[in-house]
Amino acid sequence: MTAKTAAFCLALVMCLLPSCVHSSETDEMTGLFPDIEGWTKDGDPLVFFPETLFEYINGAAEVYLSYDFEKLAALSYDSGEKKSVTVDVYQHRDLRNAFGIYSQEKPAKGNFLPIGTQGYYDKGVLNFFHGPHYVKIAGFYLEDEDQDFLTSLATEVAKRIGGEPAFPTAFSCFPESGKIENSEKYIAKHFLGHGFLGSAYTAEYETGDKNLRLFVIEAGDRSHAEDMLKKYFELVEKKGGQVTETQGGYRFDDPHRTSDGPVNLRTAGRYIWGLFTDDTDTAGDLLTSTEANLKKAGLVE
Repeated sequence: MTAKTAAFCLALVMCLLPSCVHSSETDEMTGLFPDIEGWTKDGDPLVFFPETLFEYINGAAEVYLSYDFEKLAALSYDSGEKKSVTVDVYQHRDLRNAFGIYSQEKPAKGNFLPIGTQGYYDKGVLNFFHGPHYVKIAGFYLEDEDQDFLTSLATEVAKRIGGEPAFPTAFSCFPESGKIENSEKYIAKHFLGHGFLGSAYTAEYETGDKNLRLFVIEAGDRSHAEDMLKKYFELVEKKGGQVTETQGGYRFDDPHRTSDGPVNLRTAGRYIWGLFTDDTDTAGDLLTSTEANLKKAGLVE
């Protein structure tokens, strides 16, 4: 075999190695997975990146990627019986994106736990987010010890991630009165189906016989926020609608969401906040309270 042929064969072998494995990244993530007495780790964690994530979660990969996914470390444990557990640690670019993907998968009502920043348990599943990490733990055939075992393991993983529990800062601006517990979400892209609106924070509110969704859009700066509104208004007028100034903000029908009632908006600095309702009093109360909280937090003047 010539030197040139040997070099070609070596390159081919390297290409055929599992694309998920990067030794330096594996070493970095290994410390997040604790040893469990009586259990055996199934080798080293497998590490996946944006270009290889589909190999692990296939159809769901695009959703994770939309939340600025950076890497995933996955490891399984075996007890030597039928019992097993798998721990997936997703790392996203920042806290809001880790919370965002968590918020898309958490139940509306569930057994929420103070693990990491927040988590929830269901039979055979305990998921939580903490900092830029979203952790998913799945247990199999754990029977009566299911919740205790998963809770103990999740608590240890959260401890190894480290850092103080924290939700995205923008949620401190949402009024507490009437807010439905654990209804907060972060939508990463194309909010309300409009690409120009980008991302948004949302929460649900109980108001009489109808729940409303309050949203807060955080633009890059004031100019960006003004450009969002300009494009929104242009769309409304292009579709034959009219934007009315009212209560220190704006009111109009979104041409893509006419069944939701008019949207009520206010803006200051780089923030836009609003909700869909034809109840002007409720809209005014929620928008005014949100503005007061934004000012209290020092996010707008």
